[in-house]
Amino acid sequence: MKQITSFWNYFQKNEQVILNALLLGINTDEVLTQISRNLNTISKRIDFVIKAPITVNDKFIIIFTCFGYRKLFPKVVALENQAPILQHFTAQAFIKPLQDITKYTNGTDEPCICKNYQIKISEIQMALLDYNIESKHLKINIYLPHYNKLKQFDDLKSNINWIIMQIIGEIAFQKHIQQIKINQLPFEVNGLLSLVELPYFIEYLYKINTRDKTGIM
Repeated sequence: MKQITSFWNYFQKNEQVILNALLLGINTDEVLTQISRNLNTISKRIDFVIKAPITVNDKFIIIFTCFGYRKLFPKVVALENQAPILQHFTAQAFIKPLQDITKYTNGTDEPCICKNYQIKISEIQMALLDYNIESKHLKINIYLPHYNKLKQFDDLKSNINWIIMQIIGEIAFQKHIQQIKINQLPFEVNGLLSLVELPYFIEYLYKINTRDKTGIM
């Protein structure tokens, strides 16, 4: 695809400038805006996140996401497949699910920084509203400790969606999550699950309903 080739030509040509923006803070906002503008030529619904390397030998990862919008999956995959070999960056299609939830179960995670507020993932609780056995779609309640203060912000729902995608992965989000309702965390939390348990909960629902179907047959 011509637009994808043009995007990577731009990125490769400006790789050092982008690296300086991330490491040294040189014109960071301007550089990130320029990346977005070039990406918008492919689709305005495709966005990106740049993940810092874990060790000095690793590269930055530029993650392309369409927020679970299935029609754009081929373009997101093509962005990864057509990426050139870069010195400091590597490309990834879609937000992948969390692999290690230790810091969240321990409560040692850093808050997610939103525009006007912060949300700590380890403090978010959830409960099932409905599960459709045939489609495997879930409706869930999300409980935030400070929802009564945060509900005034228009971007709260999109940020919660983003957090859930980071936990279960973009593909699973599109496949399973049908509806999300955000609520104030009650004083009594018995029966609620930590949000980071959602991937295991989805797997559990799938297994018990598959087993029930097998028993009926």
